[in-house]
Amino acid sequence: MTGEPGWAAVESPAPASAGYDLRPLSTGEILDRTFQLYRSRFALFASLAALPAAVNFAGSAIGVLFMRTEHLTRHGRAMSIPVQSATSLSISGVTLLAFFIVNGITLAATTWAVAEIYLGKAASVRAAWRSAMEHWFRYVRVVLRQYWSVLWLPLVGGVVLGLVFVVPGATAKGILGVVAGLLLFGSFIYAIYAAIRVSLAVPAAVIESLRANAAVRRSMELLTERKVRIFLLWLLVLAMGMVIGAVLSPLQWLILRAQGGERYLFQMLQLTGVFFSRLLVVPVGAIALCLFYFDERVRHEGFDIEFLMQRAGGAPPLLPAEAPDKPFAEGSTSPDPA
Repeated sequence: MTGEPGWAAVESPAPASAGYDLRPLSTGEILDRTFQLYRSRFALFASLAALPAAVNFAGSAIGVLFMRTEHLTRHGRAMSIPVQSATSLSISGVTLLAFFIVNGITLAATTWAVAEIYLGKAASVRAAWRSAMEHWFRYVRVVLRQYWSVLWLPLVGGVVLGLVFVVPGATAKGILGVVAGLLLFGSFIYAIYAAIRVSLAVPAAVIESLRANAAVRRSMELLTERKVRIFLLWLLVLAMGMVIGAVLSPLQWLILRAQGGERYLFQMLQLTGVFFSRLLVVPVGAIALCLFYFDERVRHEGFDIEFLMQRAGGAPPLLPAEAPDKPFAEGSTSPDPA
């Protein structure tokens, strides 16, 4: 057992229903339960997703005010294209940092809420945020660790590609160009594989009170098999985003043709559409990952039997001990960040 209280120690409102039955589930059953949970608690999950969406909306809206316009002529037709200025780029950077922090906390709050509901307890927005804020820096580090696992090899490829433009000699440039191309191609495949392996790190951190590196290792331990269904989940979320993007695409065409205040109006409409698309799409992935986490624990550790014993008045389910943070060894997804 860990030295810190986990998700079960956080006070929540009065018990709700008996929860969902814990048993091994197919991919279709997990997705079906995901949408059941989302529909039955839409206000809860949409409210949790609203904060990072609002941060993105506010930062983008402010950045739009500082964008400059370039006038181009293509095929005999004059066009005005909005281009980001140095100020708008700075605002975008600050917005990205704020979004990253808030999004990590929101994922933890959503995971806590799913776990409470799924195991037969009640959950509220206030209780979810209170639980996530207790260890908010840990959850931000977990998300940062996930990004590092996915992006370290593409970053290496990007550095090699950058060397092509600075090293002298055509032969050296050619060799580095080939190496960079192979690295970037291979890193794309690797990034998908690595992202799948670490996808359960946030549920592990929230439910088992694990630190960043331990949570990532825990995710890789649970996902020794059945990685394809995580990939299918991402395809589903991507498809949902693409459908909403297609609906919003006419606004981009109107933005390119509009001028002055009219363009600003269309840009605000587009950002509003993006805001609501995040409310609709983002919770689906967070809920499903938490259910995949429970399913893997049921399959690997008999968590369903432990939970039934707890409900019958026996000892509480045993959670894996918190592993100390240490450099990755055999089987790691990537080297530890400094």
